[in-house]
Amino acid sequence: MKSDNDIGKILTLTGGENILRRYFVMNGFDGALTALGLIIGSMIAHGFKSGTPEQDIIAAKTLLILGISASMAMGISGFWIAYLTERAERTKEIKDLEADMITDLNNTRLAKANLKVSWIISAVDGLSPFLFASISISPFLLVLVKAFNMQIGYIISISLIVIEVIVLGMLLGAISKENKVIYALKILPAILILALLTFMLELVTGGTA
Repeated sequence: MKSDNDIGKILTLTGGENILRRYFVMNGFDGALTALGLIIGSMIAHGFKSGTPEQDIIAAKTLLILGISASMAMGISGFWIAYLTERAERTKEIKDLEADMITDLNNTRLAKANLKVSWIISAVDGLSPFLFASISISPFLLVLVKAFNMQIGYIISISLIVIEVIVLGMLLGAISKENKVIYALKILPAILILALLTFMLELVTGGTA
């Protein structure tokens, strides 16, 4: 019974390892970039500067509420649709196999493992963007207790996002067994593109008030 619940064996039996890695990286990247968009938007809205301690607290609260709401939305959406998608695909696989073998596979180890791996993959799909986005905006919790101002919060948060993206790039390099630094450099331009597009949006809409 214990071996049937071993996550490593379940992933190996169902071929879920590759899917798990892809979902972790893709959705972690989504979470980090979403947080970056919110942070840059907040910077633009506040004229790239800190206000009074009271104004910074209001700005930090707003950013945290938006960030946590967005990360929860990504997490719930990712979990829900990943489970339904994986369940549908794996149910089809079992039914196709049953048709080929002319036998009932409902109570086999493969069928049970397919059900379990659907839960595992959907959990990773949901937790990955939530985790990366939450880490990205976490410095603003310290703004609430006046440990530092919003400007420093922006700098620390963006630095965390850069680190997260580099780690994801290096993970891709490790998966592909190629140069980790090259993969990290390939993934970093996404940050610059997002920043550029957000600043262009500021120009199009007439800048800050």
